[in-house]
Amino acid sequence: MDVISIRPTKEMKKKLEDLAEIRHMERSSLVRELIDIGIQEKLKEHALNLFAKNKVSVGKAAEIAGVSIREMLGLINERNLPLHVSAEDIKKDFEAATS
Repeated sequence: MDVISIRPTKEMKKKLEDLAEIRHMERSSLVRELIDIGIQEKLKEHALNLFAKNKVSVGKAAEIAGVSIREMLGLINERNLPLHVSAEDIKKDFEAATS
């Protein structure tokens, strides 16, 4: 495993220590978990932005975000984004979901 160094603020360090204690985790394990969550969220955000700009289909957005098409549709709905899907998009997404 590679090592990545960060310099947390005092406030961030305190919050990490408090949360690690609450969760009964080592701080390094908690940091890895939080980074993973952050990466997942940023990928979802990126995929939703591409979808909102009509640059990718629902299926491609789901692939970028690393989620199912059903979950992506839920995220799209939560953000009240219009579904701009063509019949061809639906066909491709259905084929991808069933293969």
